[in-house]
Parts: sequence; structure tokens; C-alpha cells
Amino acid sequence: MKRYSRIEDSLIKEVIRIRRHLHQYPEVSENEYDTCKFIMKYLDDLGIENKVIGDTGVVATLINDLNYTTIALRAEIDALPIDEKNLFEYKSKNKGVMHACGHDGIVATVLGLAHLIKENKEELKCNVKFIFEPAEETGKGAKKLIKENVLESPKVDKMIIFHFANSQPIGMEIQKNVSTATIGRVSIDVLGKSSHWGDANKGINAISVSGKIINIIDKMNSDLNNKLNFILGIGVINGGVKNNIMAEQVRLEGTLRAIDNNDFKYLLNYLENKLRLLSEDTGAKIKVNLESHLPSVINDKHLVELGSSIGKEIFKDRFILGEKPYLAGDNAAYYFQQIPGVRIVFFAEKENEINYPLHNSKFDFNEEVFSYSIITIYNMILNL
Repeated sequence: MKRYSRIEDSLIKEVIRIRRHLHQYPEVSENEYDTCKFIMKYLDDLGIENKVIGDTGVVATLINDLNYTTIALRAEIDALPIDEKNLFEYKSKNKGVMHACGHDGIVATVLGLAHLIKENKEELKCNVKFIFEPAEETGKGAKKLIKENVLESPKVDKMIIFHFANSQPIGMEIQKNVSTATIGRVSIDVLGKSSHWGDANKGINAISVSGKIINIIDKMNSDLNNKLNFILGIGVINGGVKNNIMAEQVRLEGTLRAIDNNDFKYLLNYLENKLRLLSEDTGAKIKVNLESHLPSVINDKHLVELGSSIGKEIFKDRFILGEKPYLAGDNAAYYFQQIPGVRIVFFAEKENEINYPLHNSKFDFNEEVFSYSIITIYNMILNL
């Protein structure tokens, strides 16, 4: 197996500079226009042909030989509608928008890899396609790019995606099989009967019924957690019109996350059955709606083996071959339904500091991870 062992300090400094620039100028899903221009200019300066795809995304390909395998690297480029509360000098300058999911670091890493791959093109026995995906946070990006033939011309044969997390010291994890959850956005509509609270016996209180639904969901999470790896959670409740009127309608909105589609269907059916009994008991009409559905990311066996071999060399005992998938989602699942792929997590905890989680207004990660992530992915590409 070929090995590349050294990344120049100048390249790491460049990657950090890119990440900090992107962090200062985040853009939400489907509005990543300046991010798109920045990426294209950087690739132009490297001499790598590129073009806009999906309105605000970028695709670029470095061709060695059209008879070679083509490997795709995916980088998400969108940020979140979060007002950043970090105080460092490169904090977001776009009010109410923040790279709170590490996408700035992912883009910087892939651009650093583009630089390294361009310089060492003759070492590779493959072509490399760089996919900078917009709207990952809304789950729209991958489908949009697939529709625009991002996996064609040249046809992508294998894909590598990765994320940064700050929950552990510098390290790496690959799941053996299922990497991320099957996720659904779920809503529950409750229709009771309004009345004046002075005539409470004439109404059906939709808010009271909603409280019973919450109790059912809490019990579901408790009773089934030894049998299944899942979570069902409610994040929004809306209902009622006035303090002295019994609420007729309430809507609950939440998420259902399970390790695969079979478990997802079982849990959704379980919930519907419980709520049907509640409807019969209370007289309220209750409807469960599946608003959206995202399949699991499933890692390819051979890419897991390659990544594990390289990860063990680079990270030693800080490499984890995981059995349990993350209850997060990634629309890269749609790519993986068409081509073999692998999802990697690089841990990047900041030592001796409070590490705030993903999607938090103070999220950050240890930039020392860049040298590890770049060398790991480059060695995987070198051996594909």
C-alpha cells in the first residue's frame, strides 16, 4: 500500500486561512453565492477546471486518464441561521448566520486536498472530482446536484465524505456499515372541540390531548430504547387562540431518527397505533404526518477496510471502527444509493476549553485536525 506521510506547514496555514475566511462570511442554504465565487477563484488559481452547479454549488474534476477510476470528494458549503456568540477575531460578520456545523473546515480541507492532488497528480492512478454541495442543511443539495448529473462526465465510481466533531480529542471514526440515521420530519395534528372555559364539559381540549401525546412519546423512548437505537422528539408545539377559549387545534412538530428504514417504519406504525387508541379515548381527531424522509448513509465495506487501515496507522489508538451509527442525517445518502461511498468523522476537541456541540452558537473545533484529515484522505485516494 502506498503511503504519503508529510504535509507542508505552508499548506496547513493556507487551509486555516481559508477556513477562517469562510467562517467570517457564512451563507445559508441556497444563498451561497459569495462562497461559490470564492471556491471557484481558488480552483482557478490552482489551474483546476470548475463550473457552477445547482445555482450556488461548484464541481471540478482533475483528470489523469479517462480509463481510471474517478473518486469524488464532497464538501458541504452552507451555514446555519444562528447568531454567533464566539468572540475570536474571525467570528461571523454576517449577522444571524454562522458556520456552526464545521462546513467551513470541510470546504477548506477539500480545497487543501485539491492543492495537494494538483501538485502530486502523477502519483495518482485515479481521477478526482471535487463536489462543493449547497443546501446540505436543508437536505436539498444532493438531490439537486444528482439531477444536474454531478455523478456523470466522468462517471463517479466511489465517494468520500467526512465531518468534524469536537466531542473527543484528535481522532477518527468510521462506522462498519450504517453511518447515519434514517430521519423523518414528523408532525402531529390534534383536532378537538372549542368551547368557553366556563362550559368546559362541552369541549375537547386539544392542548390536554397534546400533553398526553408527549407522555406517550416519552414512554416510547423509554420502553423501546433497549430494543432499538432511535429517538423521537418534539421541538415545536403550536395551538390555541385565546386564554378563555379551550383550544380546538394543536400541531406538534418533531423528528424521528432510527438506524434503518425497517426500524423507522416500525416506530412510525407504533406511534400511530398508540395515538389511535388515544383518539378513541379522548374523542379528539389525531393525525400523524410524515413531512420528509431521509435514508441512512451506508458505508461501503471495501472503503471501510481501506479507511480503517490508513486510520489505524495515522491515529493509532485514537482510531475507532464504530458499530453504532450516529443519529444524525446526511443527504449524501442519495449519492451512496448510486455509488459506493464512505463517511468519516474526524474528532477535533479543543484541549483545556469548553467544547460546545454542533449547531450551538459557540461551536468551534481544533484546527490541528487539518493535517490529520488531509493526510488520511490523500492516502485513501492514493490507494484507490
